[in-house]
Amino acid sequence: MADRVSGVVRWYNQARGTGYVDGDDGREIRVDGRAIEDGTFVVEGLRVTYVPVEDENGWHAEHLNIVRHQPGAAEHG
Repeated sequence: MADRVSGVVRWYNQARGTGYVDGDDGREIRVDGRAIEDGTFVVEGLRVTYVPVEDENGWHAEHLNIVRHQPGAAEHG
């Protein structure tokens, strides 16, 4: 398995289950809701880790985990 990368959720559409993460490695990564491992949803500003995978459509995240919630953000659950 590839190395995990950290990043921040830039945009995520809950209804569509897709979004983007700005990776600390400088890559823009697509996120699909099925890649979120802890079963929660993500919102803009969350710090996450993931495994970047390249396919025919570019880079996407697999095995995404939330590292910490944005300061002041309400917890969902």
